[in-house]
Amino acid sequence: MEHELIARAQQGDTLAFRELVEAYSDLVWRTARVLLRDSARAEDATQEAWLDVWQNLHRFELGRPFRSWLLTLLANRCRMIARRHTPTVTPLTQDDEDLLIGTDTTSEPALQRETGDELRAVLAALPPDQQHVLELRYFADLDLAEIASLTGVPLGTVKSRLHRSLYAVRARLQHNYDLISNGGL
Repeated sequence: MEHELIARAQQGDTLAFRELVEAYSDLVWRTARVLLRDSARAEDATQEAWLDVWQNLHRFELGRPFRSWLLTLLANRCRMIARRHTPTVTPLTQDDEDLLIGTDTTSEPALQRETGDELRAVLAALPPDQQHVLELRYFADLDLAEIASLTGVPLGTVKSRLHRSLYAVRARLQHNYDLISNGGL
């Protein structure tokens, strides 16, 4: 099905292209939002990336993974936009917190009991590379190979960063919970 859509879009079928955009719009938006941390810049990157896709679709080789190609174009566009602007820091939204808390790998009772402020503080205390991999994995919902491709680091490094960051989050939240349970906070 996707293969046919791409082939039709490559031939100039705008309806087929629109279907591709609709199928991948959430993924592209979430990824841009994580990479740029600013809604306006993420929107710009999203629009420019889709324009890049349309203009370069004739170069895409059928049979290759479209999602990876799309994410590579998006990552390049995000890098260009990031170089044009000074970085901004955006706090986690309630939706982001709910997404992180609701993931199967971090759903321990201690994590579920933490407030948003505590979770933000724990995440902010992580090194930037660990924060980034957590955000790409759980907020943008990318798999590890896609994160490696986007960040330009080896898959093993992505795995170890994710493991270390999840361990650190769990340990800190468990420590906070233990303090609360023992009347320490």
